[in-house]
Amino acid sequence: MVDTERAILQAAKVVFLKKGLAGASMKDIADETGMSRTLLHYYYRKKETLFRAILLDIVNKIIPKICSIIETDLPLIVKIERVIDVYHDLLIEDPLIPHFMLMEVRRDPQALVTLIRSHSTNFGSLQRIQQQIKDEMKIELLGESPLAHLFVSMYGPLLFPFLARPALNEVFFENEPEAFPQFVRERKAIAMTMLRGLFKNPHPNPVEKNVVDEDKTKSIDSKILPKSNGVKRRHINSETDISIE
Repeated sequence: MVDTERAILQAAKVVFLKKGLAGASMKDIADETGMSRTLLHYYYRKKETLFRAILLDIVNKIIPKICSIIETDLPLIVKIERVIDVYHDLLIEDPLIPHFMLMEVRRDPQALVTLIRSHSTNFGSLQRIQQQIKDEMKIELLGESPLAHLFVSMYGPLLFPFLARPALNEVFFENEPEAFPQFVRERKAIAMTMLRGLFKNPHPNPVEKNVVDEDKTKSIDSKILPKSNGVKRRHINSETDISIE
């Protein structure tokens, strides 16, 4: 995708988030991009086409990577951690994605699900996930809908910080630019700790780092361990922080 198209999609996200699909116009999008309507129409003639292009772009960034992880033979907790890594990297790069996807979930959830399934190489892999849930998780903790509980337990902590970013910046971080990325990294560790509590074996061997012999560990000078002095907070660019009314 050329830089001009990328700029159009990003500007259109801002406009759609502010006004919704129904309220947005091609003129609004042209104004946001700083280009003429004639040039915008060269790339996209209708706002509906542009809206779908944004969804396709997001789906194509996420779904192939997620499917490739799901289809492996890795333990489920490892798959979850890798999926979270994929989302974290993407959402740090483009923090408008959660807002846009939430808007589409509210507007037309069936269309979104259909689009995701049409671009998934093997969503039958969900059956594999369901079997792994039975085999690897404390199924008694997951009620009558284990897959739904796992989905919410994973995506809730993952997406909410990005949706609440404007408030978090204002209330807790004093609009410091390094604060939110650091917070997200910390949240990943906390989220994984909570998720591991649902597993029979929360630290499966395939992903364990090299374990140092306990006696050797005791001999390590504690001075080499980094001290936590807190996170220095600086200003965050609020132009990327969009709230949905």
